[in-house]
Amino acid sequence: MYNKEEYKEILDYFKQDLELVYDEIKSLLFENNNRLNNEIGEFLFSKSKRLRPVVMFLIKDFFNVKGAEADKKIAQLAAALELLHSATLIHDDIIDCAKTRRGLETFDYRFNSKMAVIAGDYLLALSLKLLSKLNSTKVFEYFSDNTLTICNGEINQFFDKNRIITIDKYIEKSINKTSSLFIAGAKSVLYIINKEFLPVYDNVKNSVLNFVLNFSLGFQIYDDIENFLNQNTEKTSSDIENGIYTLPYLYISQQKHSCDIIKDEELSTMAADFSKQYLNNTLNKAIESLNAIKHTHKTSLLIKLAEIFKEV
Repeated sequence: MYNKEEYKEILDYFKQDLELVYDEIKSLLFENNNRLNNEIGEFLFSKSKRLRPVVMFLIKDFFNVKGAEADKKIAQLAAALELLHSATLIHDDIIDCAKTRRGLETFDYRFNSKMAVIAGDYLLALSLKLLSKLNSTKVFEYFSDNTLTICNGEINQFFDKNRIITIDKYIEKSINKTSSLFIAGAKSVLYIINKEFLPVYDNVKNSVLNFVLNFSLGFQIYDDIENFLNQNTEKTSSDIENGIYTLPYLYISQQKHSCDIIKDEELSTMAADFSKQYLNNTLNKAIESLNAIKHTHKTSLLIKLAEIFKEV
């Protein structure tokens, strides 16, 4: 379990930035009111980690970019990314036949798959509308390229269902499905900062992007470990029930050519330990990517974020 108290400190640190993001989303919902808006708003503002906006704010904070104009643009970027991310979650829930998300009934379960598809598309449209306000072809390119990567990842995952894949392929899939949105946000923030506020040198940009890549990959591994450990609870449907073999299951398959763990608690523990070590190594790579940058208080916040999700 990640350190919730330390993560809350980071959320509190960016409280004003997050409020700007919420204001952008509320304004969009108000402008485009429909009969689903109450449910959409409840979902968008329900409890979640807000990791993608937080990473974007950390980058802005790292470069010490301040001022109302900068705050507005980064908030719009973060809101657009949150809307796009939320759209993918709604569509994921249809694919997985999930009943709950963020403590709420999914749109698929509450209404039906048709309405859930429309709800996801609606959030995608709101994201595009918000991006258009930034008037940046480059930002559109980052978002569209990485959205396409997510779709390709989903398509490949569908055809890999109930198949034991290699760990390398699992990492590739995780980068496509999870890291892509983090990267889209990070690239967009770096582009806006470099174009409008201050120069961003290539070595610093590459270090930040490598951090975001490895951190987001680590977060997906963390999430998969949590799903694996909670597979026999009612909190969540397990990946294995959906025919998805994540890192712990792939470790088991290497040991016994099967993903059946029900009768092998020792092997299950070994799989969790292996995955936790892999997670920690990935997050250490994220931290090491910052070695080319002079360590300051700003750098320490990025490092702290990675440390929060390490498993012991």
